[in-house]
Amino acid sequence: MIQLRTLAVVIAVFAVASCGREGPPRPDFPPAPVEDNAPEPAEPASPEEPEPSEDETPPPPSPVEEEIEEEPAPPTPPPPALYELPSDWHGVPGSLLPGSSTVKESTGVTDPSVIAPEMIFPMQEAPAFANSQIFGQGGGGYASGQWPGPGGSENDPRNFDYPWRDNFCEVRLDAKHATDLCPGGKAHKGQDLRPKTCENAVHWLVAPESGWISHVGSISVNIIGAESGMKYKFLHVQMPVPDWVRTGAPVTQGQAFARVSDLLSASSRATTVHTHFEIHGAADVDGALHNGALPPYTSLVESYLDLVDADPSAAEPVAQPSQDKCLTPQLP
Repeated sequence: MIQLRTLAVVIAVFAVASCGREGPPRPDFPPAPVEDNAPEPAEPASPEEPEPSEDETPPPPSPVEEEIEEEPAPPTPPPPALYELPSDWHGVPGSLLPGSSTVKESTGVTDPSVIAPEMIFPMQEAPAFANSQIFGQGGGGYASGQWPGPGGSENDPRNFDYPWRDNFCEVRLDAKHATDLCPGGKAHKGQDLRPKTCENAVHWLVAPESGWISHVGSISVNIIGAESGMKYKFLHVQMPVPDWVRTGAPVTQGQAFARVSDLLSASSRATTVHTHFEIHGAADVDGALHNGALPPYTSLVESYLDLVDADPSAAEPVAQPSQDKCLTPQLP
């Protein structure tokens, strides 16, 4: 009985002690209201950097990368200017060198008509130069000084430069040079053409028209143009010519057939490196029909322009070799 009373007392004491404690709020009860004047929680203070002491040297500022300006690339140089023929690259028809005509101080054929519009320039490449051989630099003149030449050397740059000069009516006195187109009734009857350089037997001649070879001589080749019927004569060609070059052989326009030389005859190299070019046929000249040797100068001017039209720089004069390159040994 005493034990039961004691147990009851312990249970009562435990219950009284438990009633003085607060448990966690029930989830369906609202939280306690917060007063408006309640202080907000303070933010944590950031740590302050210690000030350097007087004895300490402050660290240098962080380097700032400088923006390096790149130098602009130099401008691209313009391409070199193409050579252009000078405005006065050729004299007018009939404008001979002073003192070079049969009747001194007379002019040649001044008719500007192109008598062979079908032809191409009779040399394979430019530059080429239409001028006198016996009255150009290195030339000895004519008739033992009655028509004196300037002397000098064949490779003089003036011989291989512009302007061109007509020399169809240049002085000649022998019967084979008879013509009614020039004062005095006798003349050169052709045009002298120097090639690119004075090198002998180097530069090719080409057919002015398609046609056939009508004659092969000791230093000459003649070609008949199938379209125009004109005869084109070439003198001072290098011999021997290629094997296929023979009378009756066909040629096509622009086909190379012989080289330019200094042959004056089959056994004499007594002239300069050039070709003497003639055109023979029938055409109106100075208002009248002429049959025979016709002035080729204007036809050469026009065909030369066609030659250099695609590449004007090809017409630029070049430096000449030494005089010994312009000559070859005498033939036996």
